[in-house]
Amino acid sequence: MATATIIDALFCLPKNTKVLRIADCVPFNQDLSPLMKAGGITGAVLAPCLCGACQHQWNCADRRTQEVLNVVEKNQNPLRGLASYDPLRIGDSLRWIDESVEEGTLSGAYAQAECCVAGLDARRMYPLYGLCAKLRAPVVLDFSSRESWAHQRPQVEVVAADFPELDILLAMPPHPDVLSMIRMMQRFPRVVFLVSPPDMQAELCEYVEAQGREHVAFRAYPQSWPVATEAALTMPLSSAARHSYLFENAARLFRFPIEVPA
Repeated sequence: MATATIIDALFCLPKNTKVLRIADCVPFNQDLSPLMKAGGITGAVLAPCLCGACQHQWNCADRRTQEVLNVVEKNQNPLRGLASYDPLRIGDSLRWIDESVEEGTLSGAYAQAECCVAGLDARRMYPLYGLCAKLRAPVVLDFSSRESWAHQRPQVEVVAADFPELDILLAMPPHPDVLSMIRMMQRFPRVVFLVSPPDMQAELCEYVEAQGREHVAFRAYPQSWPVATEAALTMPLSSAARHSYLFENAARLFRFPIEVPA
């Protein structure tokens, strides 16, 4: 496999079992180093597990944040982590995000759009955006489907307009609406899209090459790291644009201490 300097801007810790009780939730403790090395990945941003279908999603944001912290601390490869935000526990959430980011153990916050039942622009979400803007830490919003993106895109635009100093990273679902993405890139300079190689469609590649180089970052999901890496290296982008997509933007946003090989 060809080598490259690549950062996966969003890797959600997997959960293999359906959780009926919180006590059934087995922490992820796998060593990610072999997988990263096999896939040519020099860094990864870890997010809590995808918990949209879990009946306990409102009760364990602190557990999910601690799990990310534990994985980051146990792995030798350069990793960054994201904290969960619980809109029903605003004070606690803000405290652990603030402490973790200030200490340098986490790099930002993460929320699944489908779990924000009151909406991404709800009053209970605004303390998160305000804190991350103050800390200069990105907020990652994950969308599971095109329908979810279409429904909540206007809410994201409201948030981006209200917090122009906030870096908002949008994890796109498979087969995203590229034209809506390009329109947001043109309007909001601090909005970045996390896109897997198969979804870097021709129109998107053309725009990125011409003027949107800082608006996209590599995400392997739903492919494995080796497969996604091979696909990324064959995209119709110049070497400079490809480097921004695969490495530079994620390194800048998440403050990776990785130097580009000479």
